[in-house]
Amino acid sequence: MTQNFPSRHFQLRRRPAIALCVVLLAFVAQPAYCEYPERVIRAIVPFAPGGTNDLMARLISPHLGKSVGQSVIVENRPGAAGNVGIEIVAKAAPDGYTIIYSATASTQNPALFRNMRFDPINDIQPVAAIADFPYAITVNRHLPVKTAMDLANLARKNPGKLSAAAGGIGTRLSIELFKIKTNTAIEVIPYNGTGPAALAVSTGEADFAIADISGFTAFIPTGRVRIIAVAGDKRLPSLPGVPTTTEAGIGYYKAGTTAALYTTARTPMAIVQKLNAAINQIVVLPDVSAQIQKLGGNPAPASAEDLTRWYRSEIQTWKDIVKRANIPPVD
Repeated sequence: MTQNFPSRHFQLRRRPAIALCVVLLAFVAQPAYCEYPERVIRAIVPFAPGGTNDLMARLISPHLGKSVGQSVIVENRPGAAGNVGIEIVAKAAPDGYTIIYSATASTQNPALFRNMRFDPINDIQPVAAIADFPYAITVNRHLPVKTAMDLANLARKNPGKLSAAAGGIGTRLSIELFKIKTNTAIEVIPYNGTGPAALAVSTGEADFAIADISGFTAFIPTGRVRIIAVAGDKRLPSLPGVPTTTEAGIGYYKAGTTAALYTTARTPMAIVQKLNAAINQIVVLPDVSAQIQKLGGNPAPASAEDLTRWYRSEIQTWKDIVKRANIPPVD
C-alpha cells in the first residue's frame, strides 16, 4: 500500500533541519525595525503652539533626533480637545514613525467624550514619561485677589460672573473640580491649547486659569498675570514664594498633568523600548532638566511598562471623577 505521509524515520531525521531553517528564516527575515529609524520621525502635538505639549516637543525632539540618528519633525495638529492629533497616531502605521507628545488629553478625553473615533486602550501605545507638571492658579493682574481663598470668596460673592480659561480637557476638569471644592459657579471658556488660554488671561478676556505655568512664562515677568497658588503636594522650586492650595486655605486640591510620549499600538516593542531608553536619558540631561523645572515641572523617567499601567489607571480614575461630578459627556 502506498504511504501518503512521510515515514516516522524520515520525520525524525528532518526535524533538526526544519528547526535550523526556522532559525535561519527568522534571522534573515528580521523586520525593518531592527534598523529603526531609517527615515524622518513625525511628532504630533495635538494642540496649538505655546502649551505644555508643544514646549515639550520643541525641547525634546532635537535631542531625540540626535539620539536615534534621524530628524524628528514636530507638527501641530489641534482640534477636538486634542482628539484630532491623537487619532492621527491611533490610525498610523505601527512602525514608530508617528509619535505624539501628549498630556491630559490622552488620559482624560476618554472620560469626557462619548464617541471617540479611536480606542484609547487598543489603539495607543504609551512609550515614555517626560515630566510631571502640577497646575497653578494664575489670575489676570486686574483681578482683585491675592490668594486662592480670595478667588474662591470673590467667585462665591459673584456667582457666574468670573470666567476661567480652559486650554484643554485637563484644565477644564481641574476647573470643574475647583468649583466643586469651593462651591462656586464659574464660567468656563474653552481655548485650543494652554497658549491661547494663557493669552486670554493675560489680556483679561478670562479672569483666571488652572493650568501648568508653561504657557504663562512670557507674561509673568511683565506682571500681566499673577500666580497665586500651586495645586500640588509641594511648592514649585521655580516659584518658592507661591503657596500650595492647601497652604492657601482651600483644603486639599490637587491638579496637574504628566507629559508623555505615545505611539501607535502594535508598534514592535523593540522600537518602543528604543524610544523609551532615549527619552529616559534625555529628560535627565542637565540642560533639559533645568528647562523642565523652569517651566514648572519635574523630570519623570519611567519604563514603558510602568507608564502603560499608569495610563490605563489614570483613564479609569478620570472616568470615575467625571461621573461623580455629573459632567455630561461631549458628543
